[in-house]
Amino acid sequence: MKRIYLILLALSFSAFSTISGREMGEFVRDLQFKPLEFEVPKITSVEQSSGVEVFSLKNAEFPIVYADIYVYHGKKHLRNRSVEITRLLEDSWELSGSAKFPKEKFLETLEFYGASFSVSIDYEKTIFSIAYLKSTEKEVLPVLQSFFAEPNLDESLMVTTKGKLGEEIKRRNDNPTALGSRKAKEALFRGTIAGTSMQLSSLESLKLADLAQFQKEILSEPKRRFLVTGDFDLKSWENFFPKFSEGSKTQDSERITPSLLSENVKKEGKEIRLVVKDVNQTFISMIGVLPEHNHPDFYAIQVLNYIIGAGGFNSYYMREIRNNRGLAYSAGSNTEFQESYGTIQFFAMTKTESAKEVLSLMRELIQPKLIDSLTEEELTRAKNAIINQFVFQFEDDKRTLASEVRRRDHKMPEGYLQNFRREIDRLTLSDLKRVGKLYFQKDKLLVTVVGPKTLESSFQGSVKVINPED
Repeated sequence: MKRIYLILLALSFSAFSTISGREMGEFVRDLQFKPLEFEVPKITSVEQSSGVEVFSLKNAEFPIVYADIYVYHGKKHLRNRSVEITRLLEDSWELSGSAKFPKEKFLETLEFYGASFSVSIDYEKTIFSIAYLKSTEKEVLPVLQSFFAEPNLDESLMVTTKGKLGEEIKRRNDNPTALGSRKAKEALFRGTIAGTSMQLSSLESLKLADLAQFQKEILSEPKRRFLVTGDFDLKSWENFFPKFSEGSKTQDSERITPSLLSENVKKEGKEIRLVVKDVNQTFISMIGVLPEHNHPDFYAIQVLNYIIGAGGFNSYYMREIRNNRGLAYSAGSNTEFQESYGTIQFFAMTKTESAKEVLSLMRELIQPKLIDSLTEEELTRAKNAIINQFVFQFEDDKRTLASEVRRRDHKMPEGYLQNFRREIDRLTLSDLKRVGKLYFQKDKLLVTVVGPKTLESSFQGSVKVINPED
């Protein structure tokens, strides 16, 4: 069934190529494809006696078990700690192993049994990802349990990891796209942990005791979810998780809201922020604020964003800036929706001498005049593309579980995954025009440009010159 989806999607993307002789895919422009029909897999959810919520999707086709442990303690719980501690702990933790299986012996033992293990600390939570053969479960689970019961942070590994992260910080300005996105995020999220970048001095000041304390807090966090797919037996995991007292509570944490981000946009004003770097390919970013994931405007924003910049060669940005005028190597837009806020970023990579013209065109393509001129044909094409791409949410069981947990984390309505296609399909042009006026406005976007200082005199309006590490 999944192979059929892939074939249909590949055809449908070609079919969405549009409109003029200068565009790609004219030979399939008249082909029409209907939205895919499929059933969302049924997910089982139960709560263990330990208080851990278990999400499972049985698939005994292969004798492999895939499991993710979500511990809801991440970067936003740092409080006054430096942000560097999360990456330093993340990169040192799994390599340090446990007291019983110290350092390389931990991962080597797991690999001997054909198992894998990794740690990732993101903004909201820490994720432990596990995979193993069902036949080696009795040998693998005790090794994993030792990691959580007696973690073994190692001083020498921490020093080595510090050196690697230090080199990463020194090289982080090499890529104009990564540099521009980082500086845009620093401005939009100013005053929050999410908007704070790593610094060498703060990294060097961290001690092993700092990592051990943060590690302890993560492992003491009672809010957990367990996602398991494949050929599993839940009885094997019954005694894996610790029991916490009823008085255990999640720590207070940083909360980011659209109003907070909008204030940061106002503080920056209408200045173009020029990040000085001698490059031939100038990166341009326009970033702004969207509402939270469960906001009613979510669906209309997704469709309008697809038409303007997220639809690849089907989008206005790629057609007008790259294909028709040859002004950019790449151009597009992307959205990010979280529980309490959202963001949108429009971007382009162009020759330095074309930067002024490209920025002007980027702004023009999100103005009400263009959005008001959208046609029913463009709306239908975008809706069908989004609905057909939605099937990839379920291309593997692990991703299916992650989608369901994200729905719950973001307080999306019950049946969100099942109703997504219907919510997209019911949208009208008036819905797109309305959200365009609310969120796709150039005056509500922070403009960041990465390029040589000579650009300072090229742009109309005021320009604020900053260095990569300002």
